[in-house]
Amino acid sequence: AMDYPPGYTPSPRQRAPSVPEAEGNAPQGPDFSNMHSQIGHMMWEAGSKQIKDSFNSYGRIDLFRPYFDVEPIQVRNRLLQSFLPRKPSQIVVMNDLYGPCMIVLTMVAFLLWNMKSSGFTIQNGTLMGTAFVSCFAAWLFLSGILYTICFLLSTEVSLVHIFSLFGYSMTSHCVVLLLTSIYHPSHDHLYFFLLMGIFCLPSALRMAFYLSSKTREKTYKATLMAAVVGIHLLYITYLHFGFHVVLEEIDEILGDAPANVPVKVAIPVSA
Repeated sequence: AMDYPPGYTPSPRQRAPSVPEAEGNAPQGPDFSNMHSQIGHMMWEAGSKQIKDSFNSYGRIDLFRPYFDVEPIQVRNRLLQSFLPRKPSQIVVMNDLYGPCMIVLTMVAFLLWNMKSSGFTIQNGTLMGTAFVSCFAAWLFLSGILYTICFLLSTEVSLVHIFSLFGYSMTSHCVVLLLTSIYHPSHDHLYFFLLMGIFCLPSALRMAFYLSSKTREKTYKATLMAAVVGIHLLYITYLHFGFHVVLEEIDEILGDAPANVPVKVAIPVSA
């Protein structure tokens, strides 16, 4: 027998069972039944929050405000300067898209006036839709082509500057369309080519001088200038000679106009 100290009363101890099931209830482990759904819900919330933040960030009008925040007097001065070919050091191109957008809308109005004054009528909005596409899409597409050419020829210029520069140069197109709407000989296009040389060629040269000054390689300057002048003059030539042809083809495809109805072609934009 063991000797216990005075005042100590031994108490019987129960031996713990060696098998957990002997206690009656098995120990509770982690619950994995809802873990997958909780993780999926958390990932969905995180992704939705990120998409909303990105949309709010890029969808704010403040991102586009600097490109349209211009004064009317600034737009007027840039319109007048677009006709004057200067030294590249005297040409300042700003991140201005308001002026070009207004110029393109004006060009759409002139095209509609040209076609309607000639008696060329099309139903279902084909005329207006084609005019919008011909002007806005051409502005964006031709500016993209110029930017690609500048990139290939190592010209340091931003895409916004190309949009602004080419957009303001289209002011000369509006002037030519306006003057040919007021007066144009029926069978002689010398008047059109004279106006193109007076108004469009200086605008094209101004744009060519500026872009060539941003080109690193001197051997590329002549190529870039030729491309810029060619694109600028070819577009006004298309508006004068080819726009009504495109309208007639679209009208024939859609079947808007009655058959065997002659169309007057002695118009400012006709061939």
